[in-house]
Amino acid sequence: MSVLLTVLIYLGTALFVITLFVGVLATLVGLPGTVLILLDSIIFSACHGFQHPPWWLLLILLVVSIIAETSDNLLSALGVKVGGGSTRTSLWALIGGVAGAIAGANFSPVLSLLGMTGGLAGVVFGAVLPPLILAAVGGFLASYICELRTGKEPAEARKAGWAALAGRLAGVLLKAVLASVMVGLVLSTAF
Repeated sequence: MSVLLTVLIYLGTALFVITLFVGVLATLVGLPGTVLILLDSIIFSACHGFQHPPWWLLLILLVVSIIAETSDNLLSALGVKVGGGSTRTSLWALIGGVAGAIAGANFSPVLSLLGMTGGLAGVVFGAVLPPLILAAVGGFLASYICELRTGKEPAEARKAGWAALAGRLAGVLLKAVLASVMVGLVLSTAF
């Protein structure tokens, strides 16, 4: 085997592993990280004759990815319902959460660079926390405003907003845990 081919194999493997962990981080900011993990695993498996990871694991990853990607939205909507909000408020909580995550992603590069003074942990927290926090705030505000516009009292609107926030955070946490499980399964069978 030539030296160039060996280098390319090592680079491809490194890119595969890095992409898996980027998928987990993506779930924390509300992006479809489990889909990234699934696609990364399919490509790696195809390069290895669907033996590593095996094809049956790819089917399991597909099911887990579908569950994970719907869970954060369903838990946010469930939170709004538990908090006394309407179905319309659930939709606005989702829109507000996505808008907050996008706004937070705009701050991430700057805060990540500032975080370099804290080392790798500072960079990661600077990149992950702004979208996560602003997604939660966006979902809360959208729920609160939507409930106020329907004529509810501020206390009732706040309750729906807090419930949307709690549901969103529970969904993101569940999604990140499922993404981590996916990565663990893939890495245990990939090599």
